[in-house]
Amino acid sequence: MADTQAKPQWPQGGPLPQRLSSNYARYRERGGLIEVTEDSRAYAGADKVLDKERFVFLSLAFDQIAREGLAGDIVELGVYQGQTATIMARNARRLGRTAWLMDTFTGFDAKDFTGADAGRAPQFTDTSLEAVRARVGEESTRYIQGFFPDTAAHLPPDGRYCLVHIDVDLYAPIMAGLEYFYPRMVPGGFLIIHDYGSLVWEGAEKAVDTFFADKPENVVLIPDSSGSAVIRRHRAPGSAPGWIASRRRLSAGVWPSAADGHLAHILTDGWSVPESWGTWGVGQSHRLRLTTDITPGGTVALDIDAHAFVWDDAIGRTMDVLVNDVPFTEVTFSKAQGLAPIVLQPLLPAGVLGTLTVEFRPREVAVPQEVDRSIQETRTLGLAVHRVRVRPLETL
Repeated sequence: MADTQAKPQWPQGGPLPQRLSSNYARYRERGGLIEVTEDSRAYAGADKVLDKERFVFLSLAFDQIAREGLAGDIVELGVYQGQTATIMARNARRLGRTAWLMDTFTGFDAKDFTGADAGRAPQFTDTSLEAVRARVGEESTRYIQGFFPDTAAHLPPDGRYCLVHIDVDLYAPIMAGLEYFYPRMVPGGFLIIHDYGSLVWEGAEKAVDTFFADKPENVVLIPDSSGSAVIRRHRAPGSAPGWIASRRRLSAGVWPSAADGHLAHILTDGWSVPESWGTWGVGQSHRLRLTTDITPGGTVALDIDAHAFVWDDAIGRTMDVLVNDVPFTEVTFSKAQGLAPIVLQPLLPAGVLGTLTVEFRPREVAVPQEVDRSIQETRTLGLAVHRVRVRPLETL
């Protein structure tokens, strides 16, 4: 059973990131993939695992793949005894993908002892395909044995990949792996090269630096024991919207709630911590950033189910509304409305569809406790949002 509530246990103790320890229950409630206790036990096998950082990084990379909705399969080139392959396979099953595990399963091939790696002795022979199969399992997992890049013929001809882990140590197979997999990575995909910063395998650093010298991506070092490096595949301008823009897309006619952080990706600037009923705007400006799936060219309405903190019966509370930084309309709240929500309908004209920024600017701000000492509220409150909806103008 997944450890959704129990405090995760790392086999050798020591600190874990907060999302995987003190905040683990909240992490799992929000859709986190990592089952820390089970995953780490599978990763450790019968041995004492020293490289916790590698386990955590690979696990969080899969979390990000799920969060961003990246398509594509998973590859490990260089499996050895299957330690990290357990992480590849377990997450392939969670994501509904295939993990392709590629290795000679007999150690280094002598054909790769060239250049910076000339004179190296054969290593990593204490493994076998049968042993790795027994450790990793068969579900959502395909094994390809042999010399790479010859074995690339066994991969799907139209294969696309969200994560490729290259752990083959030597210059020639690393370069071959980069040349094959780089153009097949999905935008945002993780290309991870083990031993880049270890200073043990000179060919690893040379291969990565040589390959990426003329590429738009940069190399980021990971503080695991062997100095892994990660590159995230560049997303070309004009390609499909990135994951943040996709998360800000509101479907026409739907009323998503601002309670409990459900609209935190849209309520961007000038908002307080979400509460069970919705979210308070604080300060002198509150911004929403969103996209819609309404056909471009038509006028739409943005409905906001909201109220405001009003302290004067006669004056009320007026806020200016700007759309994409251009003054658009104004709205006024009365004290009589109290906590009864109203619906605002600033109309968004044709030509502004795409990414929208809607800003509310209260003309006056106040702290409730400074207005009425009986109120235990020290924030500078403005607009209080309950729900947000976009719809075509003709829809009632």
